[in-house]
Amino acid sequence: MAKVKNLKDLSKNKLNKIRKGVLAAMNSTDIQQPIVVNEVKKPMPFPSDGRNKTINSGKGLDLIYGTKPASNQEDYPEGLNPFDSNLQKRKLSANESEWLSYFKNIIVTANNPRKMHEVIDKAIDIGMKLNGRHEGGRSFAEYVILGMHSHKFKKGDQKKIIRKLMLSGAEFDTLLKNKLVGEIYKELQPEVQPQIDKQLGERRQAGENAVEGGSIVDMEMDNDTSLWEFSEGSTVEVAKALEGRGSNRGLGSNIIKIGDGEIEIRNEEGGKRNYIDISGRFEIGFPTSIGKLRIAVYNDEKQVQVRVVDKEMWLKLQTKGEEVAKDCLFGGMKIEEAVKRGSFTRSCFLGESKAPEAVSETLSSSLWANRVQGGSQETFRAR
Repeated sequence: MAKVKNLKDLSKNKLNKIRKGVLAAMNSTDIQQPIVVNEVKKPMPFPSDGRNKTINSGKGLDLIYGTKPASNQEDYPEGLNPFDSNLQKRKLSANESEWLSYFKNIIVTANNPRKMHEVIDKAIDIGMKLNGRHEGGRSFAEYVILGMHSHKFKKGDQKKIIRKLMLSGAEFDTLLKNKLVGEIYKELQPEVQPQIDKQLGERRQAGENAVEGGSIVDMEMDNDTSLWEFSEGSTVEVAKALEGRGSNRGLGSNIIKIGDGEIEIRNEEGGKRNYIDISGRFEIGFPTSIGKLRIAVYNDEKQVQVRVVDKEMWLKLQTKGEEVAKDCLFGGMKIEEAVKRGSFTRSCFLGESKAPEAVSETLSSSLWANRVQGGSQETFRAR
C-alpha cells in the first residue's frame, strides 16, 4: 500500500465554479459581491455596502478581547505561539489567503445571524481552514467572533454560531479571555467535545491501522483538512489512513507527517489519491504484477522531483504496457507522466520549506531506508 503525504490539486476551473456558487448564494443576503482575482497580490474590492466599514483587527480588538493575534503576541516575539497546533502554524496558500480576505470582507456586512450562518456555511462547504491565519492576522473563526461582537448579536445567536464552528474544528484559545466568549465556550464544551473526540478518534484509528514500524503521535482536523503525525521511521499505508474520508472539498486535503517531512494528498472524485505536495524526501512503493515499484520523491523550491529507484522493473513494466498505480496521481498527472517529466509543480499548501540539498539524478536505493514489501496499495516512508 502507498505511503505518502502532500497537496496541489485545486484547478482554477474548480475554484471558479466554487466561487460562482458562493457568489450566487450570497446574493440572497443583499450583498454586492467583490470580484475575486486569481493573484493574491492584486487588491480585492470590498462589497459595495461595506466599503466604509472595517473589521478592527488592531488595538481595538485587543481591548475587546484582552489579547492579540497569537502570531503577534508579546509573549512570543518570534511570532510563533508554542501552543498552536501543527495546522494552526501552517502558512495559508495564496488561494486560502484570498478566500480568507474575501470572507473577512463579507463578515463586515453579515449584520444578522442569518447572514452570518450563510457566510459560515459557504466557508465550510469550500473546505476553508477555520483556524488558518495570513501573515500574523486573524483566522476565519476569530473574524466571525469579532463580527458578532461588532454587530451586537445576542448571546443565544452567538452560541449557535460558535457551536457550528467548534463542530468543524474551530479553536478560540486566543479569545477565551473575553468573558462572554469564555462563558459560551464553557457551556458548549460538555455537548460539543464528545462529538469532536469521536471524529478525531475515528481518524486516529485509521492512522493506527495504516502505520508499520512506528506509531501515530497526533491527529488534528480543521474543517475538511486532516493531519496525521507519525513517529520517525514509520511506514504508512496511505489508503488505510484515508479510509472513510471521502472526496475532499475545494481547499480541503489530507496531510501525513513523519518526522520533519510531510506529504499532502487530496481524495479526488472517483476515489483517486492525488499527491499534490511534498516537503522532505520519501520513497513510495507501488504494487505491480512483478513486485513493488519504488519511486523516490523530494522537493525543491517549486517542484516535486520524481525518480524511479527500480529502473529495471520500470522498463519491464513499460515493455508490458502495464499502468502503474491507476488509483494514484502526482500533481494531477498519471504516475507514468510525472515520471517521464521528472517532476510536478508543488501546490505549496504546506507553506515555505527549505529546499533539500541536491540529490543525484540517479538515486541509489541506499539513500532510502527500510523498503516496504507486500500489500495491495502504495506505501511510503521518510528517508
